[in-house]
Amino acid sequence: MNCMTFNRAQKASLLGLFSLVVALTAISVFRSSNAADETLSPDLSLSAFMRKKLNASSQILEGLTIEDAELIQKGAKSLLELSKAEKWQILISPDYREYSLEFRNDVRKLEEAAIKGNFDNAALQWFGVTRDCIECHRYLRQERKPQK
Repeated sequence: MNCMTFNRAQKASLLGLFSLVVALTAISVFRSSNAADETLSPDLSLSAFMRKKLNASSQILEGLTIEDAELIQKGAKSLLELSKAEKWQILISPDYREYSLEFRNDVRKLEEAAIKGNFDNAALQWFGVTRDCIECHRYLRQERKPQK
């Protein structure tokens, strides 16, 4: 007697089970690839958004360190894209708008320096961008301080 003989119902059940496994695997792969490449959807957590900013900043610093203009440009483009996202607009005030505008202008100057291959100027522009970040975050902490 061959133990691998299946009747029609068993074959249908196995085919259904196999289809389910394939579908679940495909969903799992799709979700993990999307998780690795999170978009800037509005439901992206603030922590994940900040991590994206830090990753872009790391690309710029690495690019400056090894004089890789493309890496600097990639990080600058990411920062510019992030600065236009809804998640960036966490405060509505003229001062915050000014901080954001100054940041974008300095990031564009950094990108232009990288395009020209002027790494000394790119480094100076990076100092400006870093200063912008520090000043803006200080401002946000002060504005969000609980009133006594």
